[in-house]
Amino acid sequence: MDVQTLRWFLSLCETENMRDTAAVEGVNQSTLSRALARLEADLGVELFHRHGRRLAVNRFGALLREHAARAVGELDVARRRVEALVDPDTGLVRLGFLHSVGRWLVPEVLRDYRAVTPGVRLELRQGFARELFAWLHAGDIDAALVTPPPEGDTARWHRLREQQLCIALPTDHPLAAVPRLTLRDVRGEPFVAFAPTTDLRRVIDKLCQDAGFEPVIAFESEEIATVRGLIGAGLGVGILPRPATMEHDDPAYRPLAPAQVRPIGLAWISLARPTAAAARFIGHLTRHAAAP
Repeated sequence: MDVQTLRWFLSLCETENMRDTAAVEGVNQSTLSRALARLEADLGVELFHRHGRRLAVNRFGALLREHAARAVGELDVARRRVEALVDPDTGLVRLGFLHSVGRWLVPEVLRDYRAVTPGVRLELRQGFARELFAWLHAGDIDAALVTPPPEGDTARWHRLREQQLCIALPTDHPLAAVPRLTLRDVRGEPFVAFAPTTDLRRVIDKLCQDAGFEPVIAFESEEIATVRGLIGAGLGVGILPRPATMEHDDPAYRPLAPAQVRPIGLAWISLARPTAAAARFIGHLTRHAAAP
């Protein structure tokens, strides 16, 4: 019992004639006859009363018709929903992104893409770099706005932007007015740091190591907003990407010397077969949204 056979069966219920159904369905009459015979053999009952060339649905056929109509209808709905999801103009793109780019890069990317593909639907998921790459490999998201993949990871990655890394200080800190700072200038200060599970913490630890000291960690958090808030409240200094827009309670940001940047790009799994909607999104960003 397959979907095509059920469709032919429902058509036979309407026409009550093998020749007419064969014409409507565009199939050879003998093929249709064999399919009906297999269906009846599978169920162990006849589904029609035969009156010459006319086929009248019997009680078994009426019962099957009821359920077959629902089954075929549900499958048709499922097909339409799948087609809608993958349609490049109206389909679904599942995009993951880092917490630190949610307020600037994500709105920019989505606004630009919706301008050329207004009907596309986007499902957003926020996470840390390790989570984003795990979701990519698991097929839970189609693409991610994230830092470069860790060594050995098979994900593709295309650079889109760079974030300038700065020393962040309370606005009333004596060094807040200094135009440019080195990490050694703040080596004796308590640090508000990202948690060791974050990719930014690894970057910051390496910078401090290269500067010849190990920071004294006063507070740790996985949330960039929390780190910004604690520094702004005067509880320590830290290293943060310069935000695209400043808030009234933000700390002071002083560029690191020598300059340090954090690359942000689009990651996806090249071995996976993306939907047409996801493929168009990835293609658009890699062609038109390169780093300035």
